[in-house]
Amino acid sequence: MKFLLLSLSFFMLVSSQVGAQPTEVVASVDKNPVMADESFNLTITANDDVDRSAFDPSVLMKDFVVGRTSVSTQTQMINFNTTRTTIWTTLLIPRKQGRFTIPAFNVDGQSTQAIPLMVVPVSANASAQSRDIFITTELDVPEAYLQQQLRYTVKLYLGQDLQRGSLANPSLENADIRQIGKDKEYNEIKDGRRYRVIERTFAIIPQQSGNFTIDGPLFEGEIIDNSRQSFGFFNRSTPVNRVGPSQDIIVLAIPPNYPHHWLPSDYVQINEEWQGDPEQYHAGEPITRTITLTAIGVVEEQLPTINGTYPDNVKTYPDQAETATVEKDQTLIAQRKESVAIIPSEPGQLVLPEISVPWFNVLTKKTEYTTLPAKTLNILPSVNQTASPIPQLKPEVTTEAVTNPNQSNPQTSTVMTSEPDRTWQIVSAVLLATWLITLALWIWQVKFRSKKTLSHTQQIKQPQHSVNAQWSSLEKALSQADKKSVAILLPHFLANILGQSHLTLSQSLQKLGDQQLVNQVNLMLAAQYGQATKDWNGEALKQALRPYLKGATDKSGTSKQSLKPLYPSA
Repeated sequence: MKFLLLSLSFFMLVSSQVGAQPTEVVASVDKNPVMADESFNLTITANDDVDRSAFDPSVLMKDFVVGRTSVSTQTQMINFNTTRTTIWTTLLIPRKQGRFTIPAFNVDGQSTQAIPLMVVPVSANASAQSRDIFITTELDVPEAYLQQQLRYTVKLYLGQDLQRGSLANPSLENADIRQIGKDKEYNEIKDGRRYRVIERTFAIIPQQSGNFTIDGPLFEGEIIDNSRQSFGFFNRSTPVNRVGPSQDIIVLAIPPNYPHHWLPSDYVQINEEWQGDPEQYHAGEPITRTITLTAIGVVEEQLPTINGTYPDNVKTYPDQAETATVEKDQTLIAQRKESVAIIPSEPGQLVLPEISVPWFNVLTKKTEYTTLPAKTLNILPSVNQTASPIPQLKPEVTTEAVTNPNQSNPQTSTVMTSEPDRTWQIVSAVLLATWLITLALWIWQVKFRSKKTLSHTQQIKQPQHSVNAQWSSLEKALSQADKKSVAILLPHFLANILGQSHLTLSQSLQKLGDQQLVNQVNLMLAAQYGQATKDWNGEALKQALRPYLKGATDKSGTSKQSLKPLYPSA
């Protein structure tokens, strides 16, 4: 028994040593010739237990679509003779018709033989069975400019029931490829046979100029095989692989000496929107302007920044731009929205220059401009400013000689005096109003004559109380970092401090001439109307305003900006 065991171990050792030596490696294909859109298997067999990574099919990617590679090993022992085999199976689909050669592969020091392969066009096959599934591709234009959208349509024809399947995207080097729209499904009769068609559309935006080939999409799936008997609820299926035909494309470069931002499109439009009533814009109050740039056949990353210029007498606080890309009618549409808060510092006419965006029309192959015309806004005085009285024109009285001293006809005299004269009505109304005002002033003077000895301190308590009340509200808003309330209360407070209630915020800051206060106010306005909406704190602005609150009263507590009494004491 010991001798038998030793003999068995010896023979197994010898067999394993013999099997470890490199042996023959053979390559073969399961179809030859093969149709241009169908798959076939390349099999590499090595009579040894070889490392799984010893075979690399990447060299075939130039002429074929290289699918998955499966690796299997087999071990057999006959009469103490052990045989090991390693098999690689790779799925290949030819990219185009013609004659090709599958090169020799080096596997573990051994080389395979080269295999000549014939790829025939689909029309050369007379068998309908091989056309159960096929793919067609279509490109809308044979050439396009750099970054211009191409519309690529894929149709998958199914002649049998599909159990499962997946369709990959087409491929193009240095290009943005995305599906647009939803899949369409319908029936179509082709070559006398009814097919179920699944149509899918892609948008391809090349990022490099030159001559390129768009590789067709790969379909991998399984169809139900009715020729094979099924068991129970499980149907027999057959794996299928198809690839769409390639499409050649010429990508034109940007025209030489093109000076603008490159925006190739079929159509570009710019428009604007204004918040609020354009007839009610006041100085010192923010005006929100939203500009929208829309382009067809591009993505949002291609849209340029909208460069708007504004006069020096306004402050602008732009918001962060919003961009988006949507699809409509199998076309990409990109939009860019830019909003800016405009604060005019003085009333009058505010003229905003036109905004022009250049773009390249891919249809006419010319540079065009989409323009937002110049706009003039009528800025009203600030709500704090007293409106100037509207001058009233004196009515012109035209005297006509309508009477004759020598005329004694009473009927004619009666007719002339009965006609209304609006001139005399206006003059009478003015005289009546003047008399009423004079009477009211006389009554007021008699009634309050006894109070003319009122002290100067009592006369100015109300303005100072107003300053203190405004500061109390403003200080509360600053402590709570309430930017909206501060922006409303601050102009009133500064105007009251200066004793000129008609001043706007910009005019008050100009009169004070305090750069530190100006900087803090700008930070507040930027936080209110700009992007920095979270980091503002009102404490610094409060400290900058305190000296002016103290300066509004003298040592006796009276206001320096008081008005003289209407009837000063003698």
